[in-house]
Amino acid sequence: MLYEIDGKPAFRVALYDHTVAHKWKNLIESIYVGDGEDIDHVRSFFNLRTRDEIKVMLLHAVKNINTFLKTEFIKIPKHTNWNDQDLYNTLHMAFEKLSGDFDNPTKLMKIAPMNIKENIRDLNFCVHKLEHGSIEHSSSKSTLDELPIQWTKKRTTTPRIKLTEEEHNLFQFNKTKNEVYLSYNELGKSYVDLYKDNLPIDYGATKNNHYIGADINIALTDKENIFESGFIDWCKDNNIDPSEKKHGIGLLPIGKVETIDIEHLTKDSKANIIIERN
Repeated sequence: MLYEIDGKPAFRVALYDHTVAHKWKNLIESIYVGDGEDIDHVRSFFNLRTRDEIKVMLLHAVKNINTFLKTEFIKIPKHTNWNDQDLYNTLHMAFEKLSGDFDNPTKLMKIAPMNIKENIRDLNFCVHKLEHGSIEHSSSKSTLDELPIQWTKKRTTTPRIKLTEEEHNLFQFNKTKNEVYLSYNELGKSYVDLYKDNLPIDYGATKNNHYIGADINIALTDKENIFESGFIDWCKDNNIDPSEKKHGIGLLPIGKVETIDIEHLTKDSKANIIIERN
């Protein structure tokens, strides 16, 4: 599969020879349209936006959602403390109520116009980037340690495939430059999110990843261990074995990037995919 960025061939994904990679390719072929809108351009390059830009996007989404609902469903303090984790936890709970589960969306997500659906998705993305992001005042390709390729959510369906028990054995806990991994394909918070967000282990929307979906992440750097030492300690305190692959909290590799040329990336870049059939 060949991916282009800004109309230039950027990378080719050489898939591994295992069942998850084969299922992922079949899934992509089943939903690929080829109209230039298969990739969610805004969110694929979200990491290149500044914190200030993301704050503006978040406030815009909240305003539109409240206006559509004709009530102040989401309350943002007048003097916002952007370092307040409780603020982000509250906003994420609002997203969960608005969105519902992956396979059981709310009535709102079924009937709302596309711009409101996108605002709800913006709410989720903005919260995650502001609470976990490290970009402060400017964006640069040098700050990226991965390139997420987000599939559009504007199609009628966004399918996913449940991993078999055996397929969980493919999870790993290190990151290798230019390797391609499945993205998180749930609506909720993983164990890692619970740790980072200071949430209880019995948090109601806890969901680790157990599905194959269209979204992928490309590693741009090596990382010997994807877990922070603090997360390891958190797992011990909560009787969780972080190395248990069936938890679905590691990385699941599906292939390797053969050539990569993304030196010209900007936050307004466009991505496209070309499926090459034998």
